[in-house]
Order: sequence, then structure tokens, then C-alpha cells
Amino acid sequence: MRLPDSPRFHVIGADEIRPRYGRISPRPIYVYLPDAARDERRRFPVVYCQDGQNLWDDPDACFGHGGWYLNRIVDELTANGQMEPVILVGIPNSDERYRDYTPRRSFRDVLDHPYANFVCDVVKRYVDREFPTKRARQHTAVLGSSLGGLVALWMAHTLPESFGKAACLSGAFQVRDRAGQSFTEFLATCEHQSVQVYLDCGTVGDGLALTRKAAAEYRARGWRDCIDFALHIERGARHNERCWRDRVWRALSFLFGPAKV
Repeated sequence: MRLPDSPRFHVIGADEIRPRYGRISPRPIYVYLPDAARDERRRFPVVYCQDGQNLWDDPDACFGHGGWYLNRIVDELTANGQMEPVILVGIPNSDERYRDYTPRRSFRDVLDHPYANFVCDVVKRYVDREFPTKRARQHTAVLGSSLGGLVALWMAHTLPESFGKAACLSGAFQVRDRAGQSFTEFLATCEHQSVQVYLDCGTVGDGLALTRKAAAEYRARGWRDCIDFALHIERGARHNERCWRDRVWRALSFLFGPAKV
């Protein structure tokens, strides 16, 4: 794994941010600051990203598809005025990725979920303490793909006091909790929330029908296109990092654009 060679990139060792609840493996986190952080008076929104080891400009990462190049994409979008500067936080997956990113008994039992507790109560608190963040929920996003996208949506809806934005690329909407409920069925029981949501998927083996079903449920619950909801379907795209790299800019510009001074 090759990490960005930049003074704006920080590696926080696993011993500094150890989980405090449940069965979950310790792991480092990666923090990438915007160039504007040179101004010590400024504070910035934060994007908490799942599968954090796959996000960076590493051409050899991720099963032959390369990393997301998210650090370069964010720098380019910011320089072009398509989004405001943000802090990226990459949280790597573990060998128990499925267990970390899926519910146990129920989609409603987030407070009993070790990974969600780790992100909210350990990682976010550490980042807010050590870096120039805007801490309020409206400035805080969760992002991921596949299972990582599913857990991002789930945390945004069940921990709305912490997260006000969520991006789910190629969401694993086929997953069910132990009660047999899918995320879309869980969403159907929820009232509209002040959570800005971005969904997307490809058309080749990427769960298109289930993504459209989730999108329909968002709209039925009161989310409004181009206001607090966006859906993008990428024709010909598959379920891999290259395709997520090609369209993650849409999620970022929707959630954090246009640029704010």
C-alpha cells in the first residue's frame, strides 16, 4: 500500500485510537488536510470514509483497479471551485469487513454496533480534538462504497446528531439484518430527516434494481432531488474502485459544493 507523500497527510497509529466497545480490531486512520489548512484561523467540514486504505493515489491498490485517488480529486475540485475545502478521514477496513459494516440484530440497534461506536465515539472525537474541523452535523459526512456505502447510510440515519451528509456508491442493499429486514425496508419505517443523501451505481452487475428501489423510498419519504437527495446511474460501470474513482466527484460536489469562502 502506497500512501500520499504530502505534509498534509497524517497517519494516526492504531494505539492512539483504540476501540472502546465490542469486538472490533484496532486500526490506524488516515487524515488528509486541505491546502487551505495553512491558514490556522480556518476550520473545515469532514468526510469520514470507509475502506480507508483504498482511497489514495496508489495505482497498485485494490485488486488491479488502483485506489480512488481521492486526495487528488478533492484538491482538483477545491481548486476549481466545485466544492469547499474538506478534511478527509480514511478508516481502513479489517479482516472482518462484513461484520464491521453490517448490522447485527437490527438496523435499529446502532448503539449496540462496535464499528459505528468506533467511528462516532473514538475516531470523530479524536479528529475533532486534533484537527481544525467544523464539528456540527451539517458539516460532517460519511462516505463509502458497497458495504462501506451501506454502513455510511445506516450511520447517517441512526446517528443524525453526528452526521448530516452521506454518500453511498454502489450500495450493498442486498444485505439483511438478523430480523430479515433490508436497509430499504428499514428506511420505509423512518420519517424524513435532515440528512443530505447521494446514491449511485453502475449498470453492469452493480445492484441497479435495488439502488433504484432505495432511491424510490427516499423520494417517498420526502427527500427532494437536487436539494437533499441525488441519484446517479452510470451506464456501463461495474462494481470496482476504478468506477468509483471516476464518479466520486459527483458525490463530493453535491454534498459540499459550490465552494464557500
